[in-house]
Amino acid sequence: MPFKDFIIFFISLAVIIKSADLFTSGTAGLAEALRIPRMIIGLTIVSLATSAPEFTVSTFSAYMSRLPAEGSAGGMAVGNALGSCIANIGLVLGLAAMVRTIHFQPKLIKIELKFLIGIIVFLFLLMLDFRRGPGGLLKGGTLGFGDGILLNILLIGSFFYIVKRELKIRSKLLQDGSPPLSMKKDLLKFSIGAIGVIASAKYGIIPSGLNIAHFLKVPEVVIGLSMVAVGTSLPELFTALVAASKNMGDIAAGTVIGSNIANILWVLGASSLINPLPIDSQTLTVTMPVMLFLTVIMLIFAKRGFRLVRREGALLFLVYLGYLFYLFKFAY
Repeated sequence: MPFKDFIIFFISLAVIIKSADLFTSGTAGLAEALRIPRMIIGLTIVSLATSAPEFTVSTFSAYMSRLPAEGSAGGMAVGNALGSCIANIGLVLGLAAMVRTIHFQPKLIKIELKFLIGIIVFLFLLMLDFRRGPGGLLKGGTLGFGDGILLNILLIGSFFYIVKRELKIRSKLLQDGSPPLSMKKDLLKFSIGAIGVIASAKYGIIPSGLNIAHFLKVPEVVIGLSMVAVGTSLPELFTALVAASKNMGDIAAGTVIGSNIANILWVLGASSLINPLPIDSQTLTVTMPVMLFLTVIMLIFAKRGFRLVRREGALLFLVYLGYLFYLFKFAY
């Protein structure tokens, strides 16, 4: 009985909850001090910070796939990034909306959410191997070096646009003559919270959870498709849950959308620069359509009143559970 792993797991769980509390408080304070919406902090800084576990797992997997004995590791890089995107919407945002209604800013829906849908379609086209001909398009493909360059260009361009847009709005708000607010305390909370969330997930919950799963004889495929993807989404999950409980749903929404943009453009973009990533038929025919479906459903829900209510969050969560059931039962 891995008693030590259970202790580590629950201690790490307590640490990540407290760290997420500091993280969201610091985020809200920084947004107020900088005179920018909390959603924008979630969309940029928070999303990159919470995507660090996905970046680490996927880039390391891509590097390992260059070694002859670890040739299949490239599939983990793709599965982790895409699985985390699906978990972010179905699990993270779904559960957060079940805790409290998530409110969306109109421009998040009109620009960033639609941009996310666009890059999902763009990624799908990059994954297709057109050399196979019409009959073999969905049998698999690769994400190569050139694809990684394109994804990283889109990442830099999108973040540059967001920052430039918000700085213009901020300059107008600063004209009211309000005195600048101190950021030291909030910056400290943000930094400690970010380190705590990422470290407790990476070094505590994920390894101890995997050891417990092995002890319980959970199949490797179940571990890979669920615990790794969900494990690397834990920073987003606890950040969103704490934010929702504090009535800061805009942080949760911005974090999820920004994290998914980062997973596609940053994580997969960087990983494919290291080594070409293999794309199997299940990714093309199941994972990508499910990710697009969940994102479109989120857009439809969010456009109705610029919010995501409990029953809509429950539906997203049920779709996610259905996706996992299909994978475990039929896909592999």
